[in-house]
Amino acid sequence: MQLNIYVPKDRAEILELLDRVAARSNRPKNEIVLEALERYLMDLTPRMLGKFSLGEVKDIDREKLYERGLKG
Repeated sequence: MQLNIYVPKDRAEILELLDRVAARSNRPKNEIVLEALERYLMDLTPRMLGKFSLGEVKDIDREKLYERGLKG
């Protein structure tokens, strides 16, 4: 699969930095970009705990919690 990315002229320093890192690390540029993209996307993805996940945890209102305990 192929992905083309447009880099505006005012962000050309990113490509220059990519060239330097690829040369210094002796790695292909596409490998570096894919690794960076994967890390970025993983940081955005909420971590699930599998079957033990409690879902989104909300702030606890202590007063309401005690009211429910006395009524239930």
